[in-house]
Amino acid sequence: MSKRKSERPVAVKQVLEGILKPGDWQVLELRQKVRTAWEKAVPGALREQARLVDLKRHELWVEAGSSALVQELQFLKPMILKAMEKALGPGVIKEVRFKVGGGKT
Repeated sequence: MSKRKSERPVAVKQVLEGILKPGDWQVLELRQKVRTAWEKAVPGALREQARLVDLKRHELWVEAGSSALVQELQFLKPMILKAMEKALGPGVIKEVRFKVGGGKT
């Protein structure tokens, strides 16, 4: 029976660096920053009924549970954009789009 080669534990970050492409880290980090900014910008009652769906081409897509909620978020859109710009910097999020869907699951 051969001896088992003892290996030192490997950090999760090191494993992920071997799996993910270099640009993926920046995308994951940006998405986390966007989520944090969203949570600070949107009131809790509304945030609980909406979920972030996608971020592409500087557009943040949000799915809400009802058309009334979409309308209410639409009214808050200038405030949301201003808060996102303050948290993330200018030009990161240029538009927020809302659609009716399942909302938070």
